[in-house]
Amino acid sequence: MAYLFISRSNVHAKYYKKIIKKMSLDCQLHVMGIPKLSAIKYLKDAFRVDFNDVVKAQLKRKQARNIIWNSYIIKKGYTLSLILFERLRYAKYLALLNNVDPEYVVLWNGNKLPNITVAMAAKALGINQFYYENGLLPGTSSLDPRGINFNASLSRDPSFYLSFDPHNSLRFSEPALIPRADHRKRCSFDFEKVPERYIFAPFQVPHDTQLASFSPWVDSMDMFYDVVVEAVKSLNDPSLKVVFKEHPSWHKHYSHLYSKDSVAIFANGNNTSDLIKCAEAVITINSTVGLEALLFNKPVLTLGQACYNIDGLVKHANDAELLSKYVYEITQGWQPDLLIRNKFFSFLEHVYCIPGVWKHTEEKHIKAIEARFTGNDEFSKYHGTKKNKQ
Repeated sequence: MAYLFISRSNVHAKYYKKIIKKMSLDCQLHVMGIPKLSAIKYLKDAFRVDFNDVVKAQLKRKQARNIIWNSYIIKKGYTLSLILFERLRYAKYLALLNNVDPEYVVLWNGNKLPNITVAMAAKALGINQFYYENGLLPGTSSLDPRGINFNASLSRDPSFYLSFDPHNSLRFSEPALIPRADHRKRCSFDFEKVPERYIFAPFQVPHDTQLASFSPWVDSMDMFYDVVVEAVKSLNDPSLKVVFKEHPSWHKHYSHLYSKDSVAIFANGNNTSDLIKCAEAVITINSTVGLEALLFNKPVLTLGQACYNIDGLVKHANDAELLSKYVYEITQGWQPDLLIRNKFFSFLEHVYCIPGVWKHTEEKHIKAIEARFTGNDEFSKYHGTKKNKQ
């Protein structure tokens, strides 16, 4: 069989069932469940695999949720049990994939447990994969043979985008931004009057893979707050402030930071789009808010590994010293290259993104998925993914 979708019994599995029924391709859905007896013969292979990076990322996500995960005893016990459990899972999927023998495995994200272990098993067997995620543009989905976020099949060479569509025949239709719904446990906040001059620094979900896997030097929102505040204060410009906003999908609040420094304020009740529009620049680790800021032609400074870390499009700081340097350059008038910006977004719209939100199954969405799988879309022409050969 050609395409094996693998998922826990969740909203993604329900979505996969819907699109499989509508596609003309040979597809099958495997919903994760009980161990397979046939996995026994693969245990020896599983015990040779290094799961240390998987454990580190998982612990980082756990620690972002609750401080109990900083306990040495809890971490040690969890690490030993997790490695054992993932070895068993790895053996199970070696058995399953050898039995089913799919041409492609389709997974959501691929950087989180349990899917990362499935991806490791598929790679060990030489089986190609496709990874789903929310789209980089509003109203779209991502379906990438290499990965999501920083691992996506997006070039970070500005010359790639400058040479794209040389006759400028494709137009980028700027989408309307979709506000994120607040987590049901979040408190309500009043609208906050923002300073006349400020840099906007949106918080991210602290346990998300964007931080756990793609943020080498900023490991928490507390650290994000501290390094951004220090960078702005280093300019000695009393008229410039920092506006932070907690991520609406995160249920906890950083109340201990609300009045920590006079240079910063939190505007949790304000509309994110409005905060972007009125800001002099946006500093983010690697959030999609960075992309949204670029839609408004705002200077963007990233601190983590972002798929849009492209010279000329954004500034990227991999330490506090560079952060201060680039904050200064931005306040002195640095702007993103509009040609690179326009070409990049045109590439996203016309080549990279799958039209339609993944929760929906419109006809154009289904056709785009089939074309991506079979290598019959524009994406394959640029990335050599015809029949997923890379």
